[in-house]
Amino acid sequence: MWEDSRYWWVVHCKNHWFHLRQNLFFRHRIPLAETDAIAPGPAIDCRFKVVCDECGKEYVYKPSEALRSELEPPESFTPHPLFRDEDTGSHPVVAE
Repeated sequence: MWEDSRYWWVVHCKNHWFHLRQNLFFRHRIPLAETDAIAPGPAIDCRFKVVCDECGKEYVYKPSEALRSELEPPESFTPHPLFRDEDTGSHPVVAE
């Protein structure tokens, strides 16, 4: 059976205690940008900040923490600036 899956670049929220109350078995995934099943990983060479769409906390992530995940599309979504501008090479949200 063929399914029309949607893939997203995500990071796991580091605010474990907040999200633990909602789901004991899975970590909350924060969508960064839509992708497909075969696209290579994003070309990011610096740490970046992400604000959680549920708890509102901001954390710094390493490039290796960006993962591909199959998700239902969020109701309202704005791509993370770092992923939106992949082709320009500019990284406006780099963490110090």
